[in-house]
Amino acid sequence: MSNLYAATPLGLVARWSTRSQEQARRNAMAACTILTARRLERIEVEEFVAGYLSRQTRTTETTPVAPARHVG
Repeated sequence: MSNLYAATPLGLVARWSTRSQEQARRNAMAACTILTARRLERIEVEEFVAGYLSRQTRTTETTPVAPARHVG
């Protein structure tokens, strides 16, 4: 009886909808993984830039600036 159901248009539609949903879930999980990796990379870059700018600011504030000399 189940073989007869599988061969009917209703059976084909039922299998198609299940497979389609499963593929959509796989796509969503892959996209989530990629987005998470990008988010972590963005956070890492933001932390690096913030630290770099902080060090640059401290270095600039503590280093005395020599007066400019004119040549000529």
